[in-house]
Amino acid sequence: MARPLDPLGFEDEMCPVCKSRKYLNPDIVFVFNPECYHSMCLNCANRLFNDGPNQCPHAGCNKTLRRKGFRSAFFGDLAVEREVDIRRRVAAVFNQVEDDFETLQDYNNYLQMVEDLTFELVNGTDERRRQAEAQLQAWEAEHRADIERNKKAGREADEISRKRLAAERDAVRQRRIEAIKEAEAEKRERVRSREMELDNLAKGTTAMTAEPATKVQLKRRGQVNRVAETASNPTIATTGMGTGASEVERLSIRGLKEKPKAPVPQGPYDPFGGMDFAPSRYKLHGGLTHPLIEKYRLDRQHVAGGYSFDDFAARALYEAFAGLGVFVEDEKEAGSGIGLSQETSMAAGMAAVGDADKMDLD
Repeated sequence: MARPLDPLGFEDEMCPVCKSRKYLNPDIVFVFNPECYHSMCLNCANRLFNDGPNQCPHAGCNKTLRRKGFRSAFFGDLAVEREVDIRRRVAAVFNQVEDDFETLQDYNNYLQMVEDLTFELVNGTDERRRQAEAQLQAWEAEHRADIERNKKAGREADEISRKRLAAERDAVRQRRIEAIKEAEAEKRERVRSREMELDNLAKGTTAMTAEPATKVQLKRRGQVNRVAETASNPTIATTGMGTGASEVERLSIRGLKEKPKAPVPQGPYDPFGGMDFAPSRYKLHGGLTHPLIEKYRLDRQHVAGGYSFDDFAARALYEAFAGLGVFVEDEKEAGSGIGLSQETSMAAGMAAVGDADKMDLD
């Protein structure tokens, strides 16, 4: 039965005991019990179950509920809340990882079995749900030692991850503190240099007799800019060498300086830096046909949008040749220090675009 709608069109949840609605009472709090996932307001739950276990007040529900089992819903839909609880319970029992299996196919079969069991518990009929529940309990009783070992390994991995994250946060905080200290020291040095300059001016001391530390502080500020400027314009370095450099500069001004060459026109900007994406394992020819796309080639609904059927052929050939030269088991045994997905992507790109023997497809 659908929930009633409020005047704004939203579903209005109603307590089955006191008939209170959130539309009329915005401060009402609804709770539910995972035994049956029937909701009611918090006041009715306290009144009915504070004295001890009692039957669920929903019509047709014969479950016996206790007050400590009630909690607020994290999701707006109780069906989603129920599925999350079931998946959390199944994951606590079926907690094996890929390293526990000899081959990847065995691990995939295990994941498929777990997902089928979860689906039966969530969406199956009463009979299938009972069978899935029995299978879950049998697996838990048979593999109890493995489950506890995997739980312990998971807790250790979580602890290692927590310590690593804490160490990274401490390192970041330490670097930030050091940067702040360096900035404060530089600021104090600038203030001290400024005060020394003012004292020298007040005493009538010339710049030549000033303290060398002040000169070093002033030089350090523009040293990088002067070096870059000298490297980009060599005439600046020659002008400070004496009268001979001045004569050269005057002669260059009179017309002996080499005329600048005309700028070479550059082509359009290439965001890929000249990388060639043309496939090397095959060559795509025009006019390729396929029985499944011939009926769409003359269909105006497909052609009018500008879709090119050559793109379909190019994509099909790329996907066909992309997996050549990729051996997952060999890549896993190699242990190159990167993830399996990254290794597979790199090998697929090299097989489709890399330097290999060319193969022509007519």
